[in-house]
Amino acid sequence: MHFPTVRPRETPVVGAQVLRNHIEASRSHSTMSTPLPEDPPIESFGELVPLDSLQDAPLRDGEAPWPKQATLTDLKTQCSPMMFGGGVFGHGKYNDDALLYSNAAVRALRLAFRYGINALDTSAYYEPSELVLGRALRILAPEYPRSSYFLITKCGRYGAEKDKFDYSPKRIEESIQRSLKRLGTTYLDAALLHDIEFVSNQPEIAQAPEGAPLAAQAVGLPCAGAPHSQEEALRLLGLAPEDAAKIRGPGDEQVLEAARTLFKLKDQGVVRNVGMSGYPLGELVRISRLIASHPPYRPLDVILSYSNDTLHADLLSAWRPLFAARPSSVPEAKWEPPMLINASPFSMGLFSDRGPPPWHPADPKLLEAVQLAHARAKNAASVTDVAPVTADNVLGYTALSYGLRNAASKDAVPTLLGMSTTEEVHTGVSAFRALAAGLGTYPVDASVKEKYETLFHQLASFEGMIRRTLQDAQVNELCWPSPAPDA
Repeated sequence: MHFPTVRPRETPVVGAQVLRNHIEASRSHSTMSTPLPEDPPIESFGELVPLDSLQDAPLRDGEAPWPKQATLTDLKTQCSPMMFGGGVFGHGKYNDDALLYSNAAVRALRLAFRYGINALDTSAYYEPSELVLGRALRILAPEYPRSSYFLITKCGRYGAEKDKFDYSPKRIEESIQRSLKRLGTTYLDAALLHDIEFVSNQPEIAQAPEGAPLAAQAVGLPCAGAPHSQEEALRLLGLAPEDAAKIRGPGDEQVLEAARTLFKLKDQGVVRNVGMSGYPLGELVRISRLIASHPPYRPLDVILSYSNDTLHADLLSAWRPLFAARPSSVPEAKWEPPMLINASPFSMGLFSDRGPPPWHPADPKLLEAVQLAHARAKNAASVTDVAPVTADNVLGYTALSYGLRNAASKDAVPTLLGMSTTEEVHTGVSAFRALAAGLGTYPVDASVKEKYETLFHQLASFEGMIRRTLQDAQVNELCWPSPAPDA
């Protein structure tokens, strides 16, 4: 759950200068030709303390309501509907150095495992998330061995700027081997090409403001400023049937080569599933078709989409049939629809109660509408009494509930939440439990069912209020260009 707050110090910062030196070294090296800088020791992020020395965080209202499986072998069929996101353990992203060097990650992950969350995601880009989580997993190993959870990381992106991407086979292999070492494992349940739209040859209109309504038009959703037909929108996004195998430029070639490298690692047993992550839905579908249409003619196993199942843009569900549809250039025997993962229900902090971060790419009109929706929700929450929702957390809680709807459905799309503290884990599970109670999709203990049904209905009221405000401002179902022209 992306709670973009600066945390108080939990323990003294030890080795913070080591971290800063490593971060600066990573940024100053060209990923295209220079070896990756050597990692600091895992102990730089805190001692490998025994489990019994950690403060325990008991469950609230029991385990999460989805079924649990003792033996985990297949990410696609056994992944929990909620996933633990490691992006919150990146330097300068959502927390300060003090939290990264504390036991917060260990305690949060332990609690998540206890609830039944069995999958976690990170990236080489989220420095030093892999090292922070690697320490946590080593400490938790006596209780939670490697076979008890799914582990996903990303490769290909190593900095904020476009020149910090490297999809070359050599760097992809080096990156995966480094991730294995950091995380203390011999295999990854999935490896994803990170933010493919920065490398691929996107259609120009997708990178321009006039492309903002295309994702909605392509699936027939009403939105403001939409002059194109559904068929035309698909064509503009490179999704016409005849475009499935079309290579648009050298960037597409780089993506294909990187995917081939990950498939080779899959054949070696190092990676069990191959996938990609990114923001623009059209580009995710286009690249998934492109990869399946070229040697070795294998579809991606996993696709992670973020900020597309939120209060402002309820798009991912409508796009699922496009992800599942077999490209005409791929034989039926070779096609299998990918697993979809939904990430960032807070839309990168857009729906944070503290307000979005200054770098957020949303259009000013959308930012203004969210401010108005937040003010209305706070006013409504101030005169209700439905714990744990208050005027101080109403926007974030509502965004969380809305973003988890598909995860809580029977045809679940797992939702990835960045959770950096035990309280954030509790909050995520409580929102899911409210959805399970209100939708009737998972059993909720009779002793607490009424409480969570009440919470469900109250959150639904806030959702309606916020969505109507955004619709009235004509900013719903619009996407921002990605990457930004000056990225």
